[in-house]
Amino acid sequence: MDRKLSILLCLSMALTLAGCAAEEEAPLMDPTVTVEVAEVQSGSLSNDGTYIGTISAEGTASVIPLVSGTVEKIAVSVGDTVNAGDLLCRFDNESACIALESAQAAYQSALTGVSSAEAAVSSAQESYQSALAGYGGTGDGSLTVLEEQVRLAQDNYEDTQALFEIGAASQVEVDQAYQTLLSAQAGLESAQAALSAAEAGVQQAQAGVESAQAGVASAQVGVSSAEYQLSLYDLTTPISGVVEAVNVTENNFSASGTVAFVISNGNNKTVTFYVTDQVRQTLTPGQEVTVTSDGMVYQGAITEISGVVDASTGLFQVKAVIDAQDLPDGLAVELSTTAYVVEDAVLVPSDALYFEEGDAYVFLLRDGTAVRVPVTIGLYTTDTIAITQGLTPGDQVITSWSASLKDGAPVRVAGESSGETDTGTDSGAEGQ
Repeated sequence: MDRKLSILLCLSMALTLAGCAAEEEAPLMDPTVTVEVAEVQSGSLSNDGTYIGTISAEGTASVIPLVSGTVEKIAVSVGDTVNAGDLLCRFDNESACIALESAQAAYQSALTGVSSAEAAVSSAQESYQSALAGYGGTGDGSLTVLEEQVRLAQDNYEDTQALFEIGAASQVEVDQAYQTLLSAQAGLESAQAALSAAEAGVQQAQAGVESAQAGVASAQVGVSSAEYQLSLYDLTTPISGVVEAVNVTENNFSASGTVAFVISNGNNKTVTFYVTDQVRQTLTPGQEVTVTSDGMVYQGAITEISGVVDASTGLFQVKAVIDAQDLPDGLAVELSTTAYVVEDAVLVPSDALYFEEGDAYVFLLRDGTAVRVPVTIGLYTTDTIAITQGLTPGDQVITSWSASLKDGAPVRVAGESSGETDTGTDSGAEGQ
């Protein structure tokens, strides 16, 4: 009986030891998150609007200027044949040119600000590296030399105390060892404080870059707006046809919202539709429209944009001319045109965007780490979003979702080994 009990105990101990060995040999779970990334791009983004329009047989385009001013040049006369896009007249645009030059100067100043801010980052990083090297630090920010001095001083103090207790060292020697330890600790703390200050200087300089980049984006919007305003001083025909009326004269004042020219084309029909004031401000004469009816598609251009609210609809009336002789008058058709557009926008895939309590953010890939970056969004479509603040072209934005994805999480790009992980870029806003 004792022999059987011994055998059972031995077997139990062997199984327990084997289990412990298995537990010790079990590999740790890799916390690295595999992600997909996309490079932040710069480009144009537009969003089409769809409206219901009504066909009529007017066949003419009343060309109405969107600016007031002195007519500097008239390029056509009654009876002239014109093609879509031809110049009809030009208003005195001196003020618009000055505004554009001012906007361009502001843009160049903003670019200079970015260069200065980037130089400040380089200087701050050099100061940090210099301080780190001066204290014997390493590439990861550790102060191994000073830390070793503290450790040796601590060991010496403890050894001297032990010798004092057995009468092999004096109190003076103990006090000297203690002072040496305090001096080493003070040196380490001073170095750590100096490095923290230098690192804070780097972060502050990087924040300056982000602010300067936001200034560039704002200045670019100013340039685009000034260019658009300048373009309004050249009045062009939205359709091809014959000039039926010229209601302006050279060197005389002409008010916006009044019919300046009438262009006729017997092959055309007019489609009338209504838009909100927000959309009205984005439309321009000559802008392309697409009309769909019974499976057929017709192209045309906007000819009139009313500046007065229609009493029956509470909206603004817009007219477009299309080449569609076969469509009967009074027919309701579907019309689409670009309702919103942004130029030189910072663009990211929609899959990259997250929201928390109404605030938008993305994750960037930087040095193998996910960095959460708050962003401000502008125009968006189903697939693409324009970012007005927080990112710069070239940033590597994470586009795949994972429950483990969070600020500071280690990540690797899908399809790459752990040793080949894309390090991303250091530009852009710092995560929070």
